[in-house]
Amino acid sequence: MFSRLLVGIDSSAGATAALTAAIDLGRRFHSTIVLAAITDIQVLEAPLLASAPLWTEGLPPLPADQSLGPVMRERAERLVEAASQRVRDAGLAVETVFATGIVEEELLHLAEQSEALVVGRRGEMHTDPGTLGATTVKLVRRSPKPVLIAGESPSPCQRPVVAYDGGETSSSALALASRYCGAVGVALVVVHVGSDAGAAAALLARAEAFCSSQQVACEVHWLQGDVARAIATHVEVTGADLIVAGAHGGRRRSWSIGSHAEQLLRTTSVPVIIVR
Repeated sequence: MFSRLLVGIDSSAGATAALTAAIDLGRRFHSTIVLAAITDIQVLEAPLLASAPLWTEGLPPLPADQSLGPVMRERAERLVEAASQRVRDAGLAVETVFATGIVEEELLHLAEQSEALVVGRRGEMHTDPGTLGATTVKLVRRSPKPVLIAGESPSPCQRPVVAYDGGETSSSALALASRYCGAVGVALVVVHVGSDAGAAAALLARAEAFCSSQQVACEVHWLQGDVARAIATHVEVTGADLIVAGAHGGRRRSWSIGSHAEQLLRTTSVPVIIVR
């Protein structure tokens, strides 16, 4: 189910965590790991833009700083070679891609040829725990493919939890989580957060029936309170080590960055897969 995994490579701890997560997942599914080193065009243009007169506003962008480009390319090649060796040492196939552009745009384009995109919580510009990198935020918000956001530390991903509210992307998350559990041979925990006991029982019964149809063992839990905090507490108490959630809630309630998805990423340290 994850035959090709795309990983963005830079020098950040987040990228290292993403590569580790991709290798661990890749071992389960014999995946090809695609390593993408994107030279940020905005970084190349920054020295020129900083010295440009104000009257140039609205004109076409200045050409990238050609003196900085080769330096960044050489750096990217070193990072990718080291990452490639890690993938080869794990016994997995590796492909490499180099590009220059807007980082998230290039990664979204490349992700069209992969089953999932794997990223870290933070990139090179964000290092504080609990923060999210700007590129991660944009990818989670926009990617049509599942996005695996690596945990703060390596995780065996043997105790997955899926957040289910009956909505379209929540149902997609349940389907992906069920496929994962069936392939790996582990049970799935389905949680619903809400205040209506009757509605919760009906939704969780529907989830149980779906898992049964997929021959996946599952258990269900009704949680109450703030969505992200309730799920985070459940993860901490039960020792769950992977969360799967839809990109937005039922009736298209926002699961985009700024709402539950961002809160989940901020309040938990385990890997999170966001599905559309």
